[in-house]
Amino acid sequence: MSRGVKRIGPASIVAIFVGLFATGCMTTGGRGVKRDLPDFDKLWNYADPAATEAKFRALLPAAEKSGDDSYHAQLLTQLARTQGLQGRYDDAMATLGRAATVMRNDDSLAYVRELLERGRVLNSSGDPTTAMRSFTSAWKLAESEHHWRYAIDAVHMMGIAAATPQEQIEWNRRGIEMVEQHPDQKGWLHALYNNLGESYAKAGDYRSALDAFEKLAAINGNDMYTMKDQARVLRLMGRVGRATEIIRPIHEQLERDGKPDGWISEEYAECLLAAGRADEATPHFRVAHDLLSADAWVLKSEPAKLERLRRLAGER
Repeated sequence: MSRGVKRIGPASIVAIFVGLFATGCMTTGGRGVKRDLPDFDKLWNYADPAATEAKFRALLPAAEKSGDDSYHAQLLTQLARTQGLQGRYDDAMATLGRAATVMRNDDSLAYVRELLERGRVLNSSGDPTTAMRSFTSAWKLAESEHHWRYAIDAVHMMGIAAATPQEQIEWNRRGIEMVEQHPDQKGWLHALYNNLGESYAKAGDYRSALDAFEKLAAINGNDMYTMKDQARVLRLMGRVGRATEIIRPIHEQLERDGKPDGWISEEYAECLLAAGRADEATPHFRVAHDLLSADAWVLKSEPAKLERLRRLAGER
């Protein structure tokens, strides 16, 4: 998954992939992978794609000499992913082109991974329509070859790239059904329930969004971002008191720890504003603006949010 998985904090992104590693999902699975070649998927740090790129580049000479075309091609797809996460889309596409020249014609897994990463680059660079075609091809091939980890990944990405909230809901629900059929892939439930909740919220179905976030909380042990999302949909449902009960202790604990978080400060401020306490909300909107405006993804993807936070913070 890339940072295009809607708006979530870095800790949630890391948690999603920790869950995947814990269930054994993030393995190369390539045929003929030699034991002296490291499992590069375990070297991923999604919060630091530049550092991960450096690790993958260091593996390339051994991969090229190994004669293991599947390993080499799959490594290149993940190198491309690090480049895409850094916004270097042309570099990512060029690396995927290299992967396509390396892989064997009968190497379905390498081909699935190339399709997945091509789709992610297309989606992140602003072409979700073409990305959906790449994800669809990856899903169908992965499913036919029983590469379930990647089949679910493709469906999860279609739940992000689909054109309407209703389509996104349908793909995320399909992904959850696939996990139920293949419980060894349960690490995907975090991403799928998270994105399902966001899609329901975009569709205005706050009751279903709350249900998805509550199921997510049961999975991830009340992660603060999941609790924040519960507070958000409760607020949008008009249940401001309950929303504030959830978000206030999280916000206060972060303040005591000296670790303010922009997303948490934003939701706490929104709850205060909805309760008619605009003056109290203003300094928290200011903290949210200052922290989130330092986030490159927010700067690129949510300029309207930053403008609203700036206005509510009373800044000119």
